[in-house]
Amino acid sequence: MHKLITLSSALLATAAVRAQSPNVIFILADDLGYGDISAFNPESKIPTPNIDNLTQDGITFTDAHSSSALSTPSRYSILTGRYPWRTKLKEGVLDGYSPAMITPDRRTIAQMFSENGYNTACIGKWHLGWDWGYPQNAKNKKDVDFSLPIKNGPTDRGFDYFYGIPSSLDIAPYVYVENNKVTALPDHIIEPQKGLGLMHGGVAGAGFDPQDCLPNIIRHSIDYIDKQRNSKKPFFLYLPITAPHTPVLPSDKYKGKTTIGAYGDFVVMIDDMVQQIVETLKKNNQLDNTIIIFNSDNGGSEPITDNYTVRGGKGMPYEGGNRVPLIVKWPDVTKAGKISDCPVNNIDFFSTFQMYLEGKIGDELDGADIYPLLSNEKSSIERDLFWHFPAYLESYTDNGKGFRAKPYTSVRSGKWKLIYYYENENTELFDLDKDPLEEYDLSCVNEEMVSILKKKIFSW
Repeated sequence: MHKLITLSSALLATAAVRAQSPNVIFILADDLGYGDISAFNPESKIPTPNIDNLTQDGITFTDAHSSSALSTPSRYSILTGRYPWRTKLKEGVLDGYSPAMITPDRRTIAQMFSENGYNTACIGKWHLGWDWGYPQNAKNKKDVDFSLPIKNGPTDRGFDYFYGIPSSLDIAPYVYVENNKVTALPDHIIEPQKGLGLMHGGVAGAGFDPQDCLPNIIRHSIDYIDKQRNSKKPFFLYLPITAPHTPVLPSDKYKGKTTIGAYGDFVVMIDDMVQQIVETLKKNNQLDNTIIIFNSDNGGSEPITDNYTVRGGKGMPYEGGNRVPLIVKWPDVTKAGKISDCPVNNIDFFSTFQMYLEGKIGDELDGADIYPLLSNEKSSIERDLFWHFPAYLESYTDNGKGFRAKPYTSVRSGKWKLIYYYENENTELFDLDKDPLEEYDLSCVNEEMVSILKKKIFSW
């Protein structure tokens, strides 16, 4: 009897703690450059006052990174807390017909939140594959029977609710999926387009209009937040939006808001989305108990983005490929207006929240607990960061046409960064403290450091 009373008390105590646990909204932009946010770039030509306001109430990380310079692998790391090169995906990204990348035995951050008393939702771009239904006579992966439910999607990986699209907005099939069913069967084809309106083309659901995709995601997000206001459970909302990735489609309301054209206007639209979310939280008296994370899945695409003080862009081994804006507003934890230059990575969020909720970090996780940085208990964390990317794209040097793959792995240890190219075993070594633009390769003058960092790469 005594044991039963003790157990019941423990369960009640746990329930009480969970009832006080903060909501979490993780806003993940798609291909947003480090310098596209005015809080990160005093020379920015894009006004982002609402995102900037998050920095005034929270902590801004000036040396934050994604685990990859591309979308799919970076998202895998956010949801699993593991480096993406541990998976079967060894190059590029998934498409809209790819099978599920996250295996059933891999615990996700959504499952972790759910097991700790949270309602969970994913609204936006998934891009981690799921298993479509097929008729018996299907000949290839595009012969989908869209009337059948999907399997191994978000709702099978820990999310109570999902609304969104299979992959990037420029990749078919162009359909919305709610939970595990397509909301409207395909009835037309979207033709390929080039430039800022890039669309690779393919089948589209009835009424699907790419122009309305981001507004649709915003509407569903605000509706979800509203529905949570009377819940006795906290919520985790993973919000991977489709912008400013191509196609660049700002709504009419935002056109002309900047002097640099559609891309700048699209970023302004993202900024307004942040404002709508904040105002909804205020209205519902949820703001003071909601963690807001603002991040990007990888660096911006050159030449349309502004990566400011870093070299290169999406898909490259240089800082512009994986240096991303990161702001965390955690009421009663983050010090208002704090700026941190400690290197952090998107793999860290799983570890941080697991430590916060469960008091431990799983051995299978690669991330660090950054709560001491968030709470101002520490100013730095000692750790190395690794990137592996077998498809760095660079222009052909002979005629300037086309691209070639240049596989690499890189390691960041303190101020030092080493890029190791597999095809010819060449290296590039940079001192990021003195050379943040990675202009001066020191591999020939500091062979000792090259040797040390190569050993770290090969040990991993």
